[in-house]
Amino acid sequence: MTPFERAVRAEIYSLFAGGTFEVDAEQLAQSRGWDRHEVQESLESLEAQHRISLVAGTHRVLMAHPFASLDSGYQAHIDTRSWFANCAWDALAIVALLGNGNGRATGRELDIDWSIEDGRVSPNGIVHLLVPARQFWDDIGFT
Repeated sequence: MTPFERAVRAEIYSLFAGGTFEVDAEQLAQSRGWDRHEVQESLESLEAQHRISLVAGTHRVLMAHPFASLDSGYQAHIDTRSWFANCAWDALAIVALLGNGNGRATGRELDIDWSIEDGRVSPNGIVHLLVPARQFWDDIGFT
């Protein structure tokens, strides 16, 4: 990953963490004063490296794990804010990353309160992954 790709990726995460749901090349270029064509090339390279996933035929970010730009049926909730997640595991990751471990993950047959008190994690549910981690990128949209 080049230094510019690293900066683009960091800005993607910053925008998603800040509550933006749609991140594309134009928005990234404008937010940092970058050349749009360089951003587009960087997004394509990041996708080829499996660091992000783009909406087919566009330069719009579909997934930047653990964040999703579309409602996949899973969400992370921290206080009054919510984010789309790609799966149950990613919803829990958002809670861990942005909520200091305190929050809620919801989705298809999933409703887990997750909290950390005195360094101890206390979830009230189980997540079962149907696809082994080594096969996630075989069909990342399904996974």
